[in-house]
Amino acid sequence: MISKWLRKERELAFYGDVDFIPTAEYSKEDAERAISDSRFVVEVAEKGIPLV
Repeated sequence: MISKWLRKERELAFYGDVDFIPTAEYSKEDAERAISDSRFVVEVAEKGIPLV
């Protein structure tokens, strides 16, 4: 669910769309959610992927 949401939002934020202005569409809460969700995914991945 997290990856799906982040992927969808990343595409819009990076590539935009007609009449889509990222700074007008995203709030501080959206940014905080993206950061929090990303950190969670990295923490889970680090537990499953051995560091060499």
